[in-house]
Amino acid sequence: MADDTLSEFPKSEFEAFSTAKMSHFLPYRKGMDPAAVEQFFGADLGTKADFDSTHLVVFDHGRMLKVNPGEIVAKFPNGKYKVITVEYYQKNFNEPIVVDDVATTEES
Repeated sequence: MADDTLSEFPKSEFEAFSTAKMSHFLPYRKGMDPAAVEQFFGADLGTKADFDSTHLVVFDHGRMLKVNPGEIVAKFPNGKYKVITVEYYQKNFNEPIVVDDVATTEES
């Protein structure tokens, strides 16, 4: 059975506003490209998150939080990470903001 809990979310990382600040999100899917995970965490991969033998894990106050497919990794403005569910996202954040990688030109 396919996991479709993330079907309404973008396929890669995105940003969204909570009631106060912009946060960055990675909807984690089964078979996700490790390069996308590395891009999301950047220099924090290996210190605030890493791969164990079978899973992506996020470190939170000395705890290792396993990230399951269908969950979302949130990076908050203070640099902390949290593993959240789709339901938590829908209660606490606005619609995803996706910025295309297409270069824009400045109007004169």
